[in-house]
Amino acid sequence: MPSILFLMKYPLHRRENLKSKFDGQMEAARALGWDAYCIGWDEQEMSLVGKDGTQFLCKNALASVRGYDHTKIFFDLMKAARKAMARVHFDALYLRYMPTFSNAPRTFRKLKAGGGKLIIEYPTYPIAQENDRFFLRRQAFRYADHVMRRLRPMVDLYTMIGKDCGGSFQGKPAINIFNGVNVAALPLHATRTGQPDIRLLALASMSGWHGYDRIIRSLADYRGDADVRIAFVGGDGDGSLARWKEMAEEKNLLDRITFHGPCYGEALEAIIADSDLGIGSLGMFRYGLKQGITLKAREFMARGLPFINAIVDYALPEGQGYFLEVPNDETPIDMEQVVAFVRESKADAARPAAMRAYAEQHLNWKSILTPVLERVKP
Repeated sequence: MPSILFLMKYPLHRRENLKSKFDGQMEAARALGWDAYCIGWDEQEMSLVGKDGTQFLCKNALASVRGYDHTKIFFDLMKAARKAMARVHFDALYLRYMPTFSNAPRTFRKLKAGGGKLIIEYPTYPIAQENDRFFLRRQAFRYADHVMRRLRPMVDLYTMIGKDCGGSFQGKPAINIFNGVNVAALPLHATRTGQPDIRLLALASMSGWHGYDRIIRSLADYRGDADVRIAFVGGDGDGSLARWKEMAEEKNLLDRITFHGPCYGEALEAIIADSDLGIGSLGMFRYGLKQGITLKAREFMARGLPFINAIVDYALPEGQGYFLEVPNDETPIDMEQVVAFVRESKADAARPAAMRAYAEQHLNWKSILTPVLERVKP
């Protein structure tokens, strides 16, 4: 059985939104006949994580220092990867593009010396759109790209999420993929048939590119007869959540908007089950993004929960009634239109199953990674 190591920030001591993506990728690789591992980290150590549990690799000497997971962790991940290679022969390593520093080439030379193939995923392509958002981020990734040029001769395949790469990137083979989802890990949504109220769900690590101020203003301007309520679920990513709370209070909406904070497990599932419509990312235009491939939309599709979508995503089926498309700009969102869409969706009890079937066929990580792993299979 071939083996693959996924290298990204995979926390073992806390929940993060991207973990569902990473878990989905690893489960897909296993379903395709690969023995899949990743490097997990916590406040004490790095561990090799496989289907049979975790194995200690090395200590994280500065993990308790504030900002560790944005700085020295990237050095420690590479060190841990080399230690993992000393224990397990990896036929491939799948690196999610991240700040990459001076010890990275040594790590990948060790991989190549053992005959392993190197795959690098760019989760946002073109990369400049994502990396130019903040000053410090620009500096970190400017140096990372300098290191990446040293890695280029060792790369066997790039996977690109975003614009069509034309089959190559920087003179190396490349393949476009979509963000996927582990469909089987998410329960199927049951339509709230017969419930007259309209319940919207904003589920995210709250950041500016979600643009949820647009839906708050829409609710404030609404003069219809429907009882519309919005549940905000998630922590504050960049200060936006605090601003949105202030906006809701200023507009006297706290009786119709609930801020739950981070929720997981049964508590989260109960809120989702009590929702009629998910809210996709509504502010990506503010960062110059016209196209996007968001995990949120895929999770809504897999659950069978209709949603609002504001960005072009070529993997989503248009004209099926699975999502309501709204402008990707500052145009006010028409709450009357939202209410009408929810009522139409609630009248169609078969819609959740149809959405899930589409996700299973087109958005599942297994189908997405099949052509990738076929290219590097020993």
